[in-house]
Amino acid sequence: MENNLKGIGQIDLKENQKKAYELLESVYNYSIRRGTICLVGDFQSGKTTLIKYFLMKKFGDIDKYYISLNSYLLEHLLSNGTELSVLSKIKAKTRLIMEVAIDELLEKHFAQNNLLVLDAIEIIFPYNLNLISLVNRHTTDGKICIICVPENDKFSFNFSWGSCSIVKLE
Repeated sequence: MENNLKGIGQIDLKENQKKAYELLESVYNYSIRRGTICLVGDFQSGKTTLIKYFLMKKFGDIDKYYISLNSYLLEHLLSNGTELSVLSKIKAKTRLIMEVAIDELLEKHFAQNNLLVLDAIEIIFPYNLNLISLVNRHTTDGKICIICVPENDKFSFNFSWGSCSIVKLE
């Protein structure tokens, strides 16, 4: 198994990450709602480290459950042969391509697994995509998706916040 954080079990989480980890673990284990969990924190607050630590501790595997949405969607968009400069100008078409790609990803992943983590989601910001609504269609019957959401003045995602559990990383 290859992942970016070898020896992650020995990482000492910062105090803010420890609190968020305990809450994340509690919500994951005991939430009646299940479905979607949003791990919300500012850029560079440690969301990625925390979620990879969670996956390694809980499942011993990061790669099976973790997807960088930015990388996934960029690869998908570029595989269609259209230049990114063109895609940025045709936002409605790009948004639709992204929605279909995400929906296919979720359907395929949840056919075999009960957990998915979507991190690095900034690519969807300009397209006003409601990722939680897309995800919630697939998170039934005990399936869980954790979305790492950057929060600061530059990004304000259009999400159905009421339909998910929120874990805040201060």
